[in-house]
Amino acid sequence: MSISRGDRLAGGVWGHLIGDAVGVPYEFGPAVPAEKVVWRGHGAHNQPAGTWSDDGALMLALLDSLLEKGFDTADQGERSLAWYREGRYTPDGKRFDVGNATAAALHRFEPGTPAEECGLPDAAGNGSLMRILPLALVERNASDEELVSRAHRASRVTHGDVRAHVACALYVLVARALLRGELGRSDVLESATNRLRKLYASAEFEDKFGEALDFLLAYSERGGRGRAWDSFWSAWDAFAGAESATCDPARARRRPGGGLRAGDDHRGVAPTRPTS
Repeated sequence: MSISRGDRLAGGVWGHLIGDAVGVPYEFGPAVPAEKVVWRGHGAHNQPAGTWSDDGALMLALLDSLLEKGFDTADQGERSLAWYREGRYTPDGKRFDVGNATAAALHRFEPGTPAEECGLPDAAGNGSLMRILPLALVERNASDEELVSRAHRASRVTHGDVRAHVACALYVLVARALLRGELGRSDVLESATNRLRKLYASAEFEDKFGEALDFLLAYSERGGRGRAWDSFWSAWDAFAGAESATCDPARARRRPGGGLRAGDDHRGVAPTRPTS
């Protein structure tokens, strides 16, 4: 079946929000097989069914920023702060959760710290990965180098650990390739990895990026611990093993197609299809 680009773009956004909402009541709990996952409310955060989390809200904030202002990390910070202080981008105007690294970064941003300096150096959680999908959707015609550089910069607004930046970079390369329909799931990760490795070997990037990519690729655990690299692989495994999927990957914990496989802090990371 042929799927239009418009449907792929919309599917990425809606899939992200729906996957997030499915997983909200399961967050911080044990892994759950797909046949046991149900659309419900309450659970860990006592929210009504259909409520997405900070991940979905900050994804919408990034999408809004990219569509309204282009790539502007200061504007990304402002819209994230509007979510944090005012409940913008939530279903009901109320924020019920925030990751420690994101909160710390926004407290640095609010009094005037430059956006790309707000993520603390040891902040390696999955928060920036969980919101990064719109970069692949909106910047779909950017060069690999530009897309990767912007993934790093967007991640730095809340997370300073280079391994989080690299997880975001690999994610957006995979997501964009799937959006374009260039490769299937069996080949897209290998292709994106090779392209990223080639970029990191160039003089444009410091050695630390290649080292972080090696760390990411060597990581074998799937513990649901909330680190960016753990969430990337938990999401990828759910996506790659799902019976049907049309486009990207990324939200892990909550995805209906793959079950809540990682449990704990893995709510979701969204492959583009109708998945801190």
